[in-house]
Amino acid sequence: MSAAPSAAQPAPQSAEDAVRAAVQRYVDGCVAADPAAVRDAFTEDAMMWGTLGPEAVTMSGADFAANVIATAVPAGPEYGAEIHGIVVTGEIAHAVLDERQFLGADFRNHFGLVRREGVWRIASKVFTTR
Repeated sequence: MSAAPSAAQPAPQSAEDAVRAAVQRYVDGCVAADPAAVRDAFTEDAMMWGTLGPEAVTMSGADFAANVIATAVPAGPEYGAEIHGIVVTGEIAHAVLDERQFLGADFRNHFGLVRREGVWRIASKVFTTR
């Protein structure tokens, strides 16, 4: 009697795909206006810096989730996002996210990511409106 065929195992995820998925978790949380999802996309000590027009902004990832995303409404059909420019070096990575019509503006975000305990999360975000 032969054994039942086993289900095919999914192919292992590449480091680039894992980084893309980490940034996509951030995007999905922003689109849904889900502060818990956005907070989880960042490391506990993540920081962000950038410009909103002429205004300089600095805050933690947790503050962004609690004070920006928690007060936002879910993104509408005009929102768009493109993840590109992914570079992975060991346990660190860089990715670029271009967003169209997020909270009424177009953004370019540069993310620094780290892999801790096998999970990629955003450790830094530098952004500007376009």
